[in-house]
Amino acid sequence: MNFAALPGAARVYIVAVIAAGGALASWSALHGAFNSPVKFVALLAASVIIATVKIEFTAASSTFSLGYAVGFASLLLLGPGAAVWIAMASAWAQCSLNVKVRTTWYQAAFSMSVLALSMEAAGLTLARTGGTALSGPADIVIPSIMAASLAYFVVNSLLMATVIALTTARAPIQVWDREFLWGAPNYFVGALVATVAVQSATRFGITSVVLLVALLFLTFRLYNMYVRRLDEALTDPLTRLPNRRSLATHAETEIARATRGGQPFAIVMADVNRFKQINDTYGHQKGDEVLGIIADGFRRNLRPYDFCARYAGDEFVLILPGCTAEMASHRAEMIATTIAESPLVLPNGDYSPLSVSLGVAAFPADGRSYEDLLAVADARMYRRKAQSKQEPVASAEER
Repeated sequence: MNFAALPGAARVYIVAVIAAGGALASWSALHGAFNSPVKFVALLAASVIIATVKIEFTAASSTFSLGYAVGFASLLLLGPGAAVWIAMASAWAQCSLNVKVRTTWYQAAFSMSVLALSMEAAGLTLARTGGTALSGPADIVIPSIMAASLAYFVVNSLLMATVIALTTARAPIQVWDREFLWGAPNYFVGALVATVAVQSATRFGITSVVLLVALLFLTFRLYNMYVRRLDEALTDPLTRLPNRRSLATHAETEIARATRGGQPFAIVMADVNRFKQINDTYGHQKGDEVLGIIADGFRRNLRPYDFCARYAGDEFVLILPGCTAEMASHRAEMIATTIAESPLVLPNGDYSPLSVSLGVAAFPADGRSYEDLLAVADARMYRRKAQSKQEPVASAEER
């Protein structure tokens, strides 16, 4: 989004955070940030490289990065001044290198400032709790490192949650709880790995670091296998969307969240029109291709916090947090339009138009349980489907 198109409060907040980050970077540069140039350059390069290499666990989950470990290692080895600059380099790399969508100038500057302020908070916490002396007793060093990583996480996540809340008209605590809290363990693990690596290298030499890397790689492989097995149990293999089991769990979680916060959300039930006819005429392979096109149409219209699952056969269900019935109906029409723009290519080279019938149910007006909402959405979807059978089907050229 263009900076000028942001809400006024969001623009003021972004400028304030960028100014604070810039002031901190300038102060750090004047107070010893570059006193150890060799170590600084090495850690800066490692931070940039690692920030651009994301290890994906599953199609539906987030990614794991060793960037936290490098950041905390720089804090332990070089102090907060240098760590602030290394954190900013990491943020720049994440926004500029190996990205699918180009980042705007203010997003990059804001991200760099957020990481700088987060690292400074971690450094202050580390100093106040006595964790800067790595040769100290473990019962002091380890709690101090954990406290520093907690400070880093809190500052980082709250700054980010606030800007999202200001641009989407949602409560900051709601954004933080839904989109950031789950990532807290990554910060603690990164801090612990950095501490062990730095301690091992200081006391036992480089050999211990090699053994540590091997152990971490083995742990990652085992965890990756576990997550993939879990993902297979909760994912539809054909469309790579969550399956019915995952849908029920997510719906119950969303109902509980909406009940606590008094926020609306909507369920959309979708059914592919003429699916049986396509299957019977062109075979199951073309039927599977239709389901893939439909699933892709849903994905292209999902926000990061929306949820879409294959319910059964040619039926799909969407969960749209924060949407009223009117907003969900508008989103449903957008999805229907996207799918209509992606016709099926037939064996003879002709195009067969695709369409879906959609039914919307809103919480709490249409029900307070997953089963009630689904029943209402299903009934409305079949009503729309019956209406579509009475309407002439447009050709691909007319569309």
